[in-house]
Amino acid sequence: MNKHFVKMTVLMCIATAVITSCNFTTEQKADTLEKAKANLEEASQDLNIARADSAEFANYKIESEKKLRENELLIADMKDRMKSERKETRVNYKMQLDSLDMQNTQLRNDMHFYSSQGKENWEKFKKEFNTELDALGKAISQLAERNMKKAS
Repeated sequence: MNKHFVKMTVLMCIATAVITSCNFTTEQKADTLEKAKANLEEASQDLNIARADSAEFANYKIESEKKLRENELLIADMKDRMKSERKETRVNYKMQLDSLDMQNTQLRNDMHFYSSQGKENWEKFKKEFNTELDALGKAISQLAERNMKKAS
């Protein structure tokens, strides 16, 4: 009898829970459905934006990596040419090349460890990164020109 009573009590609790959860009016159900649809549409738009941002970042990263690799090759080439210079000139030139190489490596690390934190932060990062990358490219070119003039 005691087991039967416990089973009946549990069934009554479950039935009560089901009945009370079914007390939504048609308007409440329609409202809930509309909210769910709106949330789905918003989530879908967010996903599309995230995909586009991800593709843009991937393309930008590839292009930046090409420029960084070009800088790396230029610096290595300039270091090879430096071997024929006088010792005093070589030391100063090597320090300048090492500094440019470190800047190039730092930019590569900045790109590698960047984590997307919204469109505004991405645009800010991209602008600063482009500025630094352009400045580095100019510094390498200027150093190469000065070295070429001295060699002539």
